[in-house]
Amino acid sequence: MSAQTLLEVDGLSKRFGGVAAVSGATFSVDTGTITGLIGPNGSGKTTVFNLITGYLKADAGTVRFEGERVRRANPRRLYRRGLSRTFQQARVFPEMTLVENLVVAVAVPVWALGRRGISRADAARAEELLDRFGLGSHAHRKAGELSFGQRKLLEFATVLLGRPRLVLLDEPASGVNPLMIEQMERHIRDVHAEGVTFLVVEHDMNLVMRLCDPIVVLDHGAKIAEGHPADVRADPAVLDAYLGD
Repeated sequence: MSAQTLLEVDGLSKRFGGVAAVSGATFSVDTGTITGLIGPNGSGKTTVFNLITGYLKADAGTVRFEGERVRRANPRRLYRRGLSRTFQQARVFPEMTLVENLVVAVAVPVWALGRRGISRADAARAEELLDRFGLGSHAHRKAGELSFGQRKLLEFATVLLGRPRLVLLDEPASGVNPLMIEQMERHIRDVHAEGVTFLVVEHDMNLVMRLCDPIVVLDHGAKIAEGHPADVRADPAVLDAYLGD
């Protein structure tokens, strides 16, 4: 592992019954990159995210974050260590306000929120992030009142509250309009410029090709290509598996 490697995935495998969802996937994410993870539907991308972050247990293979092997992945523990993620369908607490959604992610279990309350520092940081994402005017509204795109922005803001080193974005542009895609791209670039590393799963190839470098390509759960966008775009195996569809 090089000194620049932040996340290392080595030989990761996962089966569901007789189906190999991920098959010996090996790749790394270097500090300071926006690394893309692409492939056709069913190629194992989200399963890889779930294995890295502890929502699924791998059948084989290892994950290392900051050089330390993740032996028993725990989403909340990884969040505190600096590895955060979003989901295809934004996960928010609809009956909580936007501020409460952000604060509950960083330090406390949901059931303890009312007992603990929200500190002034937590609230100030939450409102600062909401302003940054254009959600400041909604800070004390319930998250269930937001549009789909606004929920995605809220979830992105939530993962940033913990000051992560690495963020895994799962389909940040999926299901949103072109204007929201532009906003999401701008936010990713701004946060990246502040030193946050990204691993991005995305089907919008225009977005991937202009945003990500390097790009890792999966097909049937295995890596078939990796490299700069221009090289990946021209790779015959990639054209056959995905881009040529």
